[in-house]
Amino acid sequence: MQLADLTPHLIYKFKSESELVDAILKISERFNFARDKIDEYVLSEKHVAAYTCFYGATNIAKLKACMDKIGLKDFSECELVDIGCGPATFSLAALSLNSEQKIIGLESSKLMRDQAAKLLKGLFPNSKTNIYESVEKIPKKADQKRVGLFGHSANEMEIELIKKIITKLDLDGVLFIEPGTKYFFEKMRSIRSWLVSSNYSVQYPCAGSGACPVPEGDWCHQFIKVSHEHDVERLCQLVKKDRRLMPLVLHCYSKENANPSKGKLVQRVYPPLKFATSMDICHLEQGELKLQPLEVVYKGLSKSQIKALQKILAGDKIEFEVIKELNNGVRRVAWSN
Repeated sequence: MQLADLTPHLIYKFKSESELVDAILKISERFNFARDKIDEYVLSEKHVAAYTCFYGATNIAKLKACMDKIGLKDFSECELVDIGCGPATFSLAALSLNSEQKIIGLESSKLMRDQAAKLLKGLFPNSKTNIYESVEKIPKKADQKRVGLFGHSANEMEIELIKKIITKLDLDGVLFIEPGTKYFFEKMRSIRSWLVSSNYSVQYPCAGSGACPVPEGDWCHQFIKVSHEHDVERLCQLVKKDRRLMPLVLHCYSKENANPSKGKLVQRVYPPLKFATSMDICHLEQGELKLQPLEVVYKGLSKSQIKALQKILAGDKIEFEVIKELNNGVRRVAWSN
């Protein structure tokens, strides 16, 4: 979707490109350096419209990339609840995957709800989307399965509120697409433990639902690569934000005992050596989740295979064959993808 597709449906009309860029930069400053004032951006039509313009255009590609990484096509068999939906940028992304998608939005800010309504009516006038100001007003689940999506909203909520929403909505599945920061990972670790104790199983990123092996003080996040329309990419360049290679904390949970996505999770990638790429993987070993350092050797690989190996990112899944156990605990392996 192009930026020009969004601008006619904003609740504030920007007089110039520079005015839009300035508004996005001010929002970004609050997110990064003044989190105690983060709620203030929902009090201004200009800032709500700027947020919608930037994230509405980029979250479409982001959701698709996240779904591909998890192994999901769309939410067509479920009722999707966009939790803390803001101006419905992730709802818009879900409708871009399936225009018939049934969606419920949850958003406390009236300005955000007004912007969401205008955006959805303009771009998807026949969408089955209803937005509520509180979780108490959302109808009880019917026969259809219900999946909750936290799209950059759980990082702005207290953990107890997140638990309350998940419980109240009686969710069959939960998807988190949140900032790839150490701060949020610590929150996600606590949420993960609670979800597992509440009979949810981890579908991504973990190979199982056992205790997280990442040491205290360390963190685990993923990366996705996306591409955008030219006018969207121009806006990203003007605000100096890379929305092509994005770090995030991406987690997916289900009450069904489905198997997690196959392969061993790449938890961290180190600068390549002359003969190998070094990385840490998280995998099941003797029934427990464990971190394991690897050296993935280049021997026997073509130049194109080596380039592909060097493009592996944290969050990818790989398969390999152990060649040698080194004295320092590192396993030297041959890449078998």
